[in-house]
Amino acid sequence: MKILGVTLRRPTVTDVTVMMAVATFLLVTVLLAAGLVGYRPGTYTKAVFLASLAWGVLSNLIGIRIVEGWRHVLLNATGCAAINLVAVGIATVVAH
Repeated sequence: MKILGVTLRRPTVTDVTVMMAVATFLLVTVLLAAGLVGYRPGTYTKAVFLASLAWGVLSNLIGIRIVEGWRHVLLNATGCAAINLVAVGIATVVAH
């Protein structure tokens, strides 16, 4: 599939599973480091951070690499914004 002239690949279920494991590991690592310095992030911060980490790993899997030009940067920014809007929406519904 091509979007804005960027060829995207379709990740396998295993790729997506590994991607979420990596994103979760990174989130836990950051939260542990934040706890050591006394920072306790809220629900929104955790949700948005996990979504951003997941999108960062997934975008690399599907072939979006920001070093390859403005089209890749635009796709990455759009995807990250969409994913974060969904994460904030879910966090809002769950929190209330």
